[in-house]
Amino acid sequence: MMSGTSADGVDLAAIDIEGAEVRLVSSSRYDYPEDLRERVLRAAAGEAVGAAEIAALHVALGDSYAEAAAALVGKLERPPELIAVHGQTVAHVPSRHATLQLGDASRVAIRTGITTVCDFRSADMAAGGEGAPLVPFADWVLFAKRAPVTLLNLGGIANLTLMPTDRKEDVIAFDTGPANMVSDLIARRAGRRFDDRGQGAARGRVDDDALAWALRNDYFARRAPKSTGREDFGQPFADELTQRVSRDGGTHDDMLATAIALTARTVADGLARESPKGAQWRELIVAGGGAMNTTLIERLREAVGPLRVRTMDELGIPVTSREAVAFAILGAYRIRGLPNTLPSATGAKRAVSGGAIHHP
Repeated sequence: MMSGTSADGVDLAAIDIEGAEVRLVSSSRYDYPEDLRERVLRAAAGEAVGAAEIAALHVALGDSYAEAAAALVGKLERPPELIAVHGQTVAHVPSRHATLQLGDASRVAIRTGITTVCDFRSADMAAGGEGAPLVPFADWVLFAKRAPVTLLNLGGIANLTLMPTDRKEDVIAFDTGPANMVSDLIARRAGRRFDDRGQGAARGRVDDDALAWALRNDYFARRAPKSTGREDFGQPFADELTQRVSRDGGTHDDMLATAIALTARTVADGLARESPKGAQWRELIVAGGGAMNTTLIERLREAVGPLRVRTMDELGIPVTSREAVAFAILGAYRIRGLPNTLPSATGAKRAVSGGAIHHP
């Protein structure tokens, strides 16, 4: 079960896994009620949220996860061995080796009667890592046989996984910067949750001055491994970008177009900067909610061409299920006591078996 930085709900995926062989059994989606989403966004933005509200939100999210898990489990032919819950990130501060995901996994375990794994990031941080990105470990399990290959997830944040060989020691992975996060925040100004299929961005014009300002953010110049979140590219960043476009006489659609251009440019720059010398990538495989943004995919193809860009749907995994599948894999490795992180991606001193286990 995966809740991303877009904070709009939970993606669920049920898998069968035997060794490195993974088969998707079922997938589903659970949208947060609007009031819960607003509470999550306020907490993530640090808007006067006290300890009591954080505790209550932890419980409310846990109950929502339990409801979503029970619904999917009830549709399966047999109950799963375990449930893996990423939780909802409300703070990610890698410079202080701190991260916080809410959602009481005990409530999932008790409601479903199934062992539940959560808190996947803390162990990596305790080992000196940034606690992110973690999905590249699952990418290696799923796609190492396709190397040399690159994978891109477009959630609230965009992250790249580079696999020049099939060896996990050679995997390079990092967050490139914002994907849907800034665009979604801009869309909220017009009363929408997101720019559906990028239609607004397609009508807009990129503000080159505003884009140049955004590209000067210190994060983009840092080398991998690195990770980011709302602390860098949340509401204040989106507000400044929109103000700069507005001062230049730009429209709401121009703001969306500029945000999309920022994502495409920083993905392409990150790929060029971190690719090992001589790497000849076969393809860029894209997943995440942003993969359904037609305009963003078009801008990506322009930015990384002539590299072939394809969506994960073509490989049998729905684009919105990639991270849910990934955390199911991480949970399976955790319950077996096996390492489920890549130090080359997180910067940790060693690989760990991350995750807290809750029995029903």
